Amino acid sequence: MMGGLVNETESPRGISLYGRLVGLLVAATVGPLLFLGWQAIERNRAALTVDAQHFGRVLVERAAAGIQHELDSAESALESIATTVGSADASNEAVQSQVAAAQLEAWGRSGFVALYDVSGARQGSIRLAGAEGRGPDTLPDALRGEGLRIGRVEQRPWGPVLPMAVPVRRDEVVRFWLLAELELTPLCVRLGSLGETPPLRDTHALFAVDDERRLVLSVDAQRVGADERDHPVFKALAGDVRFHQPMTVVTDFTEPDGDMLAAVTTIPGAGWAVVARQSHQSAYASLHSLIAAIARTVLVTALAALAIGLLGGRWLVRPLRALVSATRRIALREWTRVAPEVSRRTDEVGTLARAVDSMSASLEKSVAELVQQTRARVALARYLPADVVEQVVAEPSKLELGGRRRLVTVLFADVVGFTQMSEHLPPERIVSVLNEYFTIATEIVHHHGGIIDKFIGDCVMAVWGLPEEKPDDARRALAAAEALSRWTDACARRWRTNYGVHLQLAMGLHTGLVVAGNVGSERRLEYTVIGDTVNVAARLEASAAPGQILVSESTRQALGHLRGLSPLGARQLRGRTQSIRVYEVSR
Repeated sequence: MMGGLVNETESPRGISLYGRLVGLLVAATVGPLLFLGWQAIERNRAALTVDAQHFGRVLVERAAAGIQHELDSAESALESIATTVGSADASNEAVQSQVAAAQLEAWGRSGFVALYDVSGARQGSIRLAGAEGRGPDTLPDALRGEGLRIGRVEQRPWGPVLPMAVPVRRDEVVRFWLLAELELTPLCVRLGSLGETPPLRDTHALFAVDDERRLVLSVDAQRVGADERDHPVFKALAGDVRFHQPMTVVTDFTEPDGDMLAAVTTIPGAGWAVVARQSHQSAYASLHSLIAAIARTVLVTALAALAIGLLGGRWLVRPLRALVSATRRIALREWTRVAPEVSRRTDEVGTLARAVDSMSASLEKSVAELVQQTRARVALARYLPADVVEQVVAEPSKLELGGRRRLVTVLFADVVGFTQMSEHLPPERIVSVLNEYFTIATEIVHHHGGIIDKFIGDCVMAVWGLPEEKPDDARRALAAAEALSRWTDACARRWRTNYGVHLQLAMGLHTGLVVAGNVGSERRLEYTVIGDTVNVAARLEASAAPGQILVSESTRQALGHLRGLSPLGARQLRGRTQSIRVYEVSR
């Protein structure tokens, strides 16, 4: 078969098909273009990530600086007013009030200031014309102390405000506290204008929260004061982050609308944090444009390569069609040859054609051998176990006469009263009963690892330990016998109904040495086991009562410490001079 193969070293050489294909593939630059595009995308993505993070940091730090400046201005204005109110020259309180009112108007961020005594009771206020608000009747304890104190942001009809209080001293002693409500609407508007900065273009992109994650600044002023503890950006921050320490971080988080990038910076003096959020789609907008441009370029290049391939490949297709036609016929078991004009080619197509011819010849011979082996396997499977069949097919020498000594467990299972049943039933019905019995018995024996040696009339002879011995062969044989017994009990009523018979089994088990192998003549072989062990198992089955399973002493020893065996004493089996100890399997 090897002689039919073509020796490529002796084939005439010419321009190879590989060389022709290289000429076509050079024109198609899709692969390099994809690689270069991927490199450009990755570099652009990395640069955009750095730029987006830097932009977020700059933006929130700029917003935080503006908020801090507003708070510092408010503190300076309040301290200036407090200095005026607390002046030691209290001879003209009207003048002090006018000066304080002028300072309040110059500040322009609160419509009033309220004065509280040391007990926290409101004593009076200074209000601008048309201004609303006067402050609470009692100053909260949280706003009393040294230096500027900031309260919780509150909503007023005219917008959100921030209570701020400073002490008023006279003679270095705190005599009063001065309270003002910083109007936050201008700061909310400023955050909205910062959010419109490209590439954000989102007035809701920036907001600020206090240390308890309550919203203090937002372009939507009506939401100021809302609880934002469940906002995804704060869940993305590791640990219980406090806002009284300087910190600027950039983190990713996910919203229902998609992935987001956030920058967070703190305002330690106020215990606030400013957040700027940006969608990945916005951050990587230029990347999407780059990907679209690369995709268009790749598509155009692919179309051009396809056109070149279609035009240049026509003269290569004709011999390939002959190869395809030949292989299709070979697939249909038509052992054909490639057209001679193709086989004579001097390139790889010619080499391939000659290889197909050689393959066709080899397949023709292999298929014939396979059909022969399959027929042998199917025929042998009717008589031999699957393991033995595979060994015989793999090694035909095993069909020779002879055998080897094996330690096996033999089971005989006989239908009780079969002779009487044969006298009263037609042959067709007897065959149906036996076929059903033999089919189930075969399945049970094979399921428990045994093999069917032969069917002897209405008796089944099964063996465990072939082709290889196993330490639990005896247990498998006993389990198969018990399964056969249970099956006959379960089918008794159906057989009485369908066949009018009462089927019972008598079974015998014996373990010992046998000769296992092929017995017969050169023209007719039978794989079986021979020895006294087989005779003892057959005699035990003959001694068993209907529905009874008898086990020999050697099988009991092979079973080990197994419960459910009742000793019946020594018995003299027919045809044997020595008695053996017999046990009954309890049901």
